[in-house]
This record gives sequence, structure tokens and C-alpha cells, in this order.
Amino acid sequence: MFGITEEFYKKYPNTTIRLTRALIRAAQWLDANDNANRPEAVKILSQFNYVGADYEVIANSMTGTFEYEKGDKRPVEDFNVFFRYNATYPYYSDAIWYLTQMRRWGQIAEDKSDEWYKELAAKVYRPDIYEKAALSLVDEALVKLQDFPDFESEDGFRDPQTHFIDNLVYNGKKPNDYINQFTIGLKQGDRI
Repeated sequence: MFGITEEFYKKYPNTTIRLTRALIRAAQWLDANDNANRPEAVKILSQFNYVGADYEVIANSMTGTFEYEKGDKRPVEDFNVFFRYNATYPYYSDAIWYLTQMRRWGQIAEDKSDEWYKELAAKVYRPDIYEKAALSLVDEALVKLQDFPDFESEDGFRDPQTHFIDNLVYNGKKPNDYINQFTIGLKQGDRI
């Protein structure tokens, strides 16, 4: 996750596009050739001036193995995905999912309408910036257009999803319906 302020974007629009381009290229590099670049990324990240964690600790998740507890290591394909499956695209539905969790666990104290979630997501997630950056990379033949969502038909929402750990249907266009499915946590109409 990378964020900047609206003020920064307005003051430095070209820099913002360049930063977005760099993030897209880095994500693509991390996923390239069946994650072949991940060990090099782990080596860089494990340096003290970056993350500074042990190489093995970072490598567990970056290279497709996760240690659930001491001695319980299991392969987890796509534990971390950076570019595949449009992982870099700023879907409003992804932002809304985070907001539903914040509401569910009391970080958003008051009930909010579905429209509130959508409006806030649209203020923060900026597919217009992403599209400019991506298309500039396509124009320079650094990436392929088919590696991105169809920008002309994209509305910012993924199709309803069922792959989360809770096995509930999540539809970013109906955040309150999603929240109301849980047996624990705040729901629509609850107040702290």
C-alpha cells in the first residue's frame, strides 16, 4: 500500500505518475518468471536500512512458504502477489473491504450508508492516476495492455468474492450486506 496526499498530487502530478509507474514495474518484477526475482528482493529487504528482518523470515512469505508457528512451515502458493490478478489496480471494492473491517471492529463508530463507503473509497483510491501511469508504460512498450484490467469498462469494483477466510460473499457495492452477515462485530445500525 502506498499513499500520497491530494495536495502532493496537485503540486506534483508528473512525479505522482512516475511513482505509480515505478510501483507497477516493481510489482511486475516481483511476480515475473514464477517469482524468480523474489530471493533478490528478500536480500534487499533484509538489509538493516530497509526492513532489517532476517532473510529467512522475509523469505517465508515472499517465496511461497509460510511458517504458521515454529516448525509448521507449509507451501502457500501466491501468499504474496504483487502484480498478478490485477493486484496493483486500485479497486474501490478493496478499499471498501478495509472500511468494512474498520466498521466491524469499532474503528468506525457510527453506522454508514453504502454510498458513504463508495464515496470515501473514490476519494482515496485513484484508478485515473493508475490508468495514466499504466498507459504510459504501455506506450513505451514496457508492459502489455492485456496485463491490466480493461480500463474502458472498469467501474472500480471486483465481482462478488468468496475466497476470503470467512467464506462469506463480499460484494463491494453492498458493504452493509457483507457486514450484516457476521455473527460478531458491529453491524448496520449498531453504535459504540
